[in-house]
Amino acid sequence: MGNIRLSVAGSALRNTGPVLETKTRILASTLESIDCAESVVLEVARRSGLCEITLEHIGLAVHEVVTNAIVHGNGSNAQEKVVVTVSRTPDELKILISDQGNGFDADCLLDPLSPQGLLQGSGRGIYLARTFMDEFCVQFDDAGGTTVTMVKYLSSANAGRLRRS
Repeated sequence: MGNIRLSVAGSALRNTGPVLETKTRILASTLESIDCAESVVLEVARRSGLCEITLEHIGLAVHEVVTNAIVHGNGSNAQEKVVVTVSRTPDELKILISDQGNGFDADCLLDPLSPQGLLQGSGRGIYLARTFMDEFCVQFDDAGGTTVTMVKYLSSANAGRLRRS
């Protein structure tokens, strides 16, 4: 599996405690599915005790990544699916969003703050998701499909860690 890692090195090895809750939704690649994905993630996130502004940031990150999965990954083909999984431990909220598309190189995306990026009508979603989440990782499956993993730290032990390299 190809991998672009834009997060804390070794985070997959970190013990985050027992999984308190996990929800998965398999969604058609339609614009209506974006709100469903955001709702299921925020339902779990609210039980984590996060403040409202953090919940709004998580919701926006999910909204943007799911939109990209549907529009760019699956080409808005309603027959192709987007899988959204959210899990909560005492230390973190982890969100996985998978599509059936060919993937993208997050490091090659135009910087939305550059002069050229400011003139574009799109291209800010990944930037916002990276900014609002503590970890952001893009993985490609050799058989096809892309998974974006985003993590928001819940415990003070993880909150002080480096966000991205």
